[in-house]
Amino acid sequence: MSQAFLALVHRLERAQALQNERFNQAAGGRSLAVGGGFAHHRGEAHPLNQALGLLEAVSEADLSAIETFLGAPTVLELSPGADPALWPLLATRGYRLHQFQQLWVRSLAEVDGAPPSWQIRIAMPHEAGRYNQITCAGFMEQDDWRDLAPPFEVSLEVTGAWGFLAFVEDQPAGGGMLGLVDGVALLSGDGVLPRYRGRGLQKALIRARLAFARDRGCDLACASTAPGTASQRSFEACGFGAAYPKVEMARG
Repeated sequence: MSQAFLALVHRLERAQALQNERFNQAAGGRSLAVGGGFAHHRGEAHPLNQALGLLEAVSEADLSAIETFLGAPTVLELSPGADPALWPLLATRGYRLHQFQQLWVRSLAEVDGAPPSWQIRIAMPHEAGRYNQITCAGFMEQDDWRDLAPPFEVSLEVTGAWGFLAFVEDQPAGGGMLGLVDGVALLSGDGVLPRYRGRGLQKALIRARLAFARDRGCDLACASTAPGTASQRSFEACGFGAAYPKVEMARG
């Protein structure tokens, strides 16, 4: 791997790890600094219990500490920047492939500033309940969001992060999160209600966040998707290109 590529990996992985650390702290989670990144624990069997940003050497003692901290299952989100010695260590400890992700990236030197066809604005802190219900309803493939109890919630009072809401004819239709870390814009948590799909609403949410990030001095944007999804197609349509694959390894 070239030095330029490794520098990109380290920059993006570090930004993602710090972003997740902010949200973990806001949610009252516990953190373990390890391998240049963090292990995050939100609660027993929480879906966001994982270690990420592991860019430095991870010893067997470090891995044991992560396993004790996270409990079962122990999930590690790994990139091509992970220390090569980690892979055989995972094999000897019985880790298995959990799932793949693809990281997407684009420069913010030129961003389409054309206004979207729908109203898109930043969600206010008092709208956190509605924001979480709408985005989770999008993930859960349901239109009725008002009585939804999200499996987990994100705070709208995290430093350097904003939730965006999209409306169609004054009705909430979708949302997405934006975090800014050291000049990197991190787009995540996109969710559009099924009845509003196919209209380019996710692309409008992406472009609104890119313009917001550019205006605040960011030079790079990234996002992760599962391979071959509608979200992947939306990010590609908004100028993102494949940066590198990521893999989640799990044990227990």
